[in-house]
Amino acid sequence: MNIVSLVLRIRPETRAEAEAALAAYPGVECHGMSDDGKLVVTVEDADGAAMSDTLIALHRVPQVLAATLAYEHCDAMLDDVPTSDAPFSNQAQALKSPCEDAQS
Repeated sequence: MNIVSLVLRIRPETRAEAEAALAAYPGVECHGMSDDGKLVVTVEDADGAAMSDTLIALHRVPQVLAATLAYEHCDAMLDDVPTSDAPFSNQAQALKSPCEDAQS
């Protein structure tokens, strides 16, 4: 399972149109919006729809002024986590950072 959370900036008066347009995409769910137009949206993998294509499409919705990725979860990342015998006190530390590769 892959899931991302976005904060979309929209004009508050366009909320109904924006939510209708966004919810039309597979795997997209609108959650809540602040008074100043920050709309929280999640996108999950959907059959026949690449998440990357959906994210690009959300940027193109006319009511969306800006989009910020707030969270990303990918189950595939968990496959690389060492077992509890690893010399790490926290399994999250066991994931290798791309920055470490760049410094090598």
